[in-house]
Amino acid sequence: MDLKALADADLDDLRRRILIEQERRENLAAIPEQIEQLAKVYREGGGDEQALTDALTPEQVAALDA
Repeated sequence: MDLKALADADLDDLRRRILIEQERRENLAAIPEQIEQLAKVYREGGGDEQALTDALTPEQVAALDA
């Protein structure tokens, strides 16, 4: 891709799309750890384990048990 050939509006649109994609990837990398930390805090605070399990789909529960 020749960035020099892009119009200013097209270049700005590409920049925005890149930033959105980078944020999406960062979120995908960070969210599992965030969930783990939140579940730990929830459990340590006396939260009901079944409530955590109920918040997950059967596939997600099976993945945790694996």
